[in-house]
Amino acid sequence: MNWIDHSAMKIATKIRENYEFAASEKVLFYALSLIINTSSAILITIIIGTLTNHLLNALLAIISFLVIRNVSGGFHLRSSLACCVFSTIMLVIFTHSTYKFSYLGYLLNLISLLIMLYQAPFGIENYSRIPKKYYSYLKLIAVVLVTSNFFIQSSLLATVFFAQSLTLMTFTYNLVTRIEGSFPDEKTDRKVC
Repeated sequence: MNWIDHSAMKIATKIRENYEFAASEKVLFYALSLIINTSSAILITIIIGTLTNHLLNALLAIISFLVIRNVSGGFHLRSSLACCVFSTIMLVIFTHSTYKFSYLGYLLNLISLLIMLYQAPFGIENYSRIPKKYYSYLKLIAVVLVTSNFFIQSSLLATVFFAQSLTLMTFTYNLVTRIEGSFPDEKTDRKVC
């Protein structure tokens, strides 16, 4: 059990011991591991962004990634620690993404737009309480967000949208599943990241 899961389990157990009306230990564990995972990635990204004098970019990367991920979905890593490490690395890369938008940015944005049109939302059935009848609105929001960057022309946003769009693809999901399968892990379900 990694430090995120261990911490979440300890807190969940203490809550159940001290508050009889609390949710089940399993529900508390899941919620707490998600909070610890996300908070850790955000905090580390903010610290690195501050140390490298890119705090505003770090905040933009965090907010834009959380928003686009929530409306478009994407696959989940099965380990909370792997998710935290991967998310932190990606957020730091987003924070420091600087290139001329008129070349690479347009291409990444166009690819992201096409993937969002075809795939979004992907894999949110078991993770979201949003009824399926609203999925077309989620797709529309994702498409509008990506399209807006053709006017904003932010290389950071283009990188965020492109990376997120890759998590919507079955090919990427299968590749990550194969890579994850080569590492020993006590979890078998994909619910953390």
